[in-house]
Amino acid sequence: MNRLVVIAGGGTGGHIFPGLAVAEALSAVEVDVHWLGVRRGLEAELVAQHGIPISLVDLEGIHGRSSAAVLRVAGQLPAAASAALSLLANKRPFAVLGVGGYASAAGVAAAGMLGIPWVLQEQNSIPGWTNRSLAPWADSICCGFEDALGYFQSLPSEWTGNPVRPDFFSIEDLVPHDPPRLLVLGGSQGSLFLNQTVPRALALMRSIGTTLEVRHQAGPRWADVVQTSYQDLALEASVCPFLDEPWQSLSNADVVIARAGALTVSELAAAGRPSLLIPFGAAAANHQEFNARSMQRAGGSLVITEAEAAPDHVAAELDDLLRNSDRLITMARNARSVAREGAATRIAAKILAIGGVL
Repeated sequence: MNRLVVIAGGGTGGHIFPGLAVAEALSAVEVDVHWLGVRRGLEAELVAQHGIPISLVDLEGIHGRSSAAVLRVAGQLPAAASAALSLLANKRPFAVLGVGGYASAAGVAAAGMLGIPWVLQEQNSIPGWTNRSLAPWADSICCGFEDALGYFQSLPSEWTGNPVRPDFFSIEDLVPHDPPRLLVLGGSQGSLFLNQTVPRALALMRSIGTTLEVRHQAGPRWADVVQTSYQDLALEASVCPFLDEPWQSLSNADVVIARAGALTVSELAAAGRPSLLIPFGAAAANHQEFNARSMQRAGGSLVITEAEAAPDHVAAELDDLLRNSDRLITMARNARSVAREGAATRIAAKILAIGGVL
């Protein structure tokens, strides 16, 4: 049997990094991986950096797009589906893993047409429309959040957790610093909303005598602008476009302000760090708020919606949190309690099982 798995999907780090973790787990048992992605996604760069061969198709997403854009995407689908079919027919993998994103649907649909077993990886606590539509035909569904299982009742779903690099789990328990240390995470592309809101909130905190050390991951497009914002407000902050080793920044942080992408929430849980989460309001099916509320119910996060997240409100909530070290430590412990170590290994084992390799 050809010991090859095709991983289909990408677009954002939230889809790519879990897939890369599974690819590493498969490599550890001598299974090769080929990636199917889209030209405009981050996978074109990130996957190649990990030495994984990749094929790219032309395909865009449709969420929140105009009618003209939706029609353009519809025109791309036949060619993308044909390319996926050609790839799978040529490579003959024993299984396909769909990690979400534009190319995922094309890859798993092609697998179904060719009779190749396939697995869905659902990272969020509320599945997106694509995964809910595809799920009835999947051989297995690996859920990053336990909450997602309720959407796949009577289907072969399992709470595997989201693949998080082992470095996050090795972070030591929180011991608050003086002055406190804040980490701002905007996701792989950065967050314009956080980039505009957080510096203004911190300026308000300084006006009432609260000082803290700040590291702000702003995204490649915004880093210079955010650095200038802090300078204009006479605030000191370490601003970077991207965190190559985010576990190091988390290990140094006492509290995190972040969006609520599935991977971000899973990394916060693995690291055992308290957070103030401001979900992306335009996320499909509002899935980021569902992710955030899941962590809030566990007692590891405070959640503020974008509508509520005026700088003065963010400042008040953050200041209240930083003044109570015992509360921070409890939230950190609660966050870590919902982490699922070994998710990549569990998903890799599931792929091997449905592919008949075990």
